Amino acid sequence: MRLNRFLPTLLAVILATSALFYHSPVVGAAEASDEIRKGEIVVELQPGASIDPVNERHRTSTILQIYGTNFYRLRIPAKKKEKKWLKRLAADPDVLSASFNPVVANPSLFARATASFPEGFAAPGLTVAAFEAQLRLFDLLRLDDVKLRSRGAGTVVAIIDTGVDRTHPALTSHMWTNTREQADGIDNDGDGLTDDINGWNFVDSNNDTLEKPGNPQTTVAGHGTFIAGLVAFVAPECQIMPVRAFPADGVSDAFTVAAAVKYAADHGATVINLSLGSSEPSELLRNAILDARARGITIVAAAGNDNDDSTPQFPSTLPEVLAVAAIELTGQKASFSNFGSHVDVCAPGVRLVSTFPGEPQGAYARWSGTSFAAPLAAAEAALVRSADPRQPDIKRVIEETAVSIDEFNEGLAGKLGKGRIDPLQALQSLNSNTSTRLPSDFHSEIDLKRSAVGGAAFGKASITQAGTREEFAVEAHGLSARTTYKLMVDGTALGSHLAASLGSLTLVFVGEPERAPLPPGISPVARIRHVELRDALDRVVLDGSFNADNSNPVAGFFERETRLVSTGLLSQTAGSASIRIEALPAGGRREQLRLSAEGLASESSYHLVVDGTNIGGTIVRSGFLHVSLTSDGSSGQLLPAFLRPVTSIRHLEVQDASGRAVLQGNFAVSQ
Repeated sequence: MRLNRFLPTLLAVILATSALFYHSPVVGAAEASDEIRKGEIVVELQPGASIDPVNERHRTSTILQIYGTNFYRLRIPAKKKEKKWLKRLAADPDVLSASFNPVVANPSLFARATASFPEGFAAPGLTVAAFEAQLRLFDLLRLDDVKLRSRGAGTVVAIIDTGVDRTHPALTSHMWTNTREQADGIDNDGDGLTDDINGWNFVDSNNDTLEKPGNPQTTVAGHGTFIAGLVAFVAPECQIMPVRAFPADGVSDAFTVAAAVKYAADHGATVINLSLGSSEPSELLRNAILDARARGITIVAAAGNDNDDSTPQFPSTLPEVLAVAAIELTGQKASFSNFGSHVDVCAPGVRLVSTFPGEPQGAYARWSGTSFAAPLAAAEAALVRSADPRQPDIKRVIEETAVSIDEFNEGLAGKLGKGRIDPLQALQSLNSNTSTRLPSDFHSEIDLKRSAVGGAAFGKASITQAGTREEFAVEAHGLSARTTYKLMVDGTALGSHLAASLGSLTLVFVGEPERAPLPPGISPVARIRHVELRDALDRVVLDGSFNADNSNPVAGFFERETRLVSTGLLSQTAGSASIRIEALPAGGRREQLRLSAEGLASESSYHLVVDGTNIGGTIVRSGFLHVSLTSDGSSGQLLPAFLRPVTSIRHLEVQDASGRAVLQGNFAVSQ
């Protein structure tokens, strides 16, 4: 019996097959324009092939390889035609595909008009007071109420741009660092890049991602730092990962941006901001974005600054990307902003103030563009991800909670997406009665360990039960591109699967009784113990084990969730709660009870009652209640000893000051 009869949702080779069906492109007018890198061709080699013979045969030279893949950016002989060399390389038996390398601007004063800034230059010389005084923006996004619900903790926003001035006083505490790397001249994390503690510079192929000042009238230096400040303004507890893919002139290419996207995904980004665009699509960049999306990463892209809907810029056109147009604070479309059916949402992007490289005490500037609307949406994605780490479709949440602005934009209905972003409504929707995410009766997740033959591979596996729905998922990265691997679960083979062109493999098995059962070897998922990914020589590359008692993990974490439903006293109130046991890297474990609720009476006192015991009360602000208790006090509130283990908790109530339950919920009794 064929395995795919049991796989109603199997994402194993979506990325791989999308690239397999892509061969050399049709050569057209692009060659004669400035829309591609002159004198360059991008190739993907056949698995096992070497670039040296290819370069020797065609008199090409390697500019850069995307680490862990068979993609190479090649320089062709001087004064030769790109079209001719593309055909020659595409016909080489060692070459799987060949393509042009589209120019990508971010944006540039020197590129085509599509990517130019609407007001020409950044206006530096402002102070922190001007930054903090953006009260209209603060009020429009209702950030006081937003930050009661989420501040972006636990998320990483990758800014693929011109670098970030991480020494800026307003940004220093927000910067991400690669904890798997050390400053010792050794590639500690096995990613092929040395000492990438503060991200990677794909422009100069080094670890210097620090953005330095430049002349704002001749460069776009400061673009990445400006974006970083806006992200920190909205999501102050997120971490910002700088990935440099653009020089100070703001002109890069699809190959370099694709390498940067892969880096961000490989190093733990949860959101990727792409304030950039190209008039030419790139299959390689598309595959990098699809690879990131398959990992659950939210991708945000600027729509462009042409005041046009006839030539939308790539990659904002991709359905997997959250495309952001710019508006005035009044809700009117910014005069420069692109629009069209591909736009998903809008955000303020006119005369914003943010961080800028320059003075030691921290410089600030004013700037306009869809480049700066995008990071406001990226920050919203970080807020949502922090509030609900397992939310499967943050893009949908942001779209569905946006505020319509059609009344301010006559003739543009349907061309500005769902409207202006509304972070508060997005966060409130997570606990609303209309929330579509089904809480899990249990969810257990483990990291997969790399074997001696695993190279740079890493991955994770998870098992989930939510009502009658069961899911088993395996995710692996850093594999040999376009190579077949075998998945083994408790000694049973679950098929052979092809790693994608970027070395990733995502497998999701979903089953529901009477409709689409799981394969017998993994049903029920609660019984799964050992997972292995083996190579073509039947060697274990990655493996890991779920504990027989999933509620006491030796690695990873175990979690249960429940919805809190109204008892009728407050009809609009709703909430959710979770219990979690997490194995700590240094040994031991952390237990957590977390609860949040919306629609309560502001400035009123409520108490949390667990299995009949009142464990304390708090005053509710903005109608929102949040409680997080941890066994080590890391959340700021200590979990009482009598509630441990948290898996013994069954019934929760939120009671008002008079002792009446307004919300209640029950955790599943067993797996």
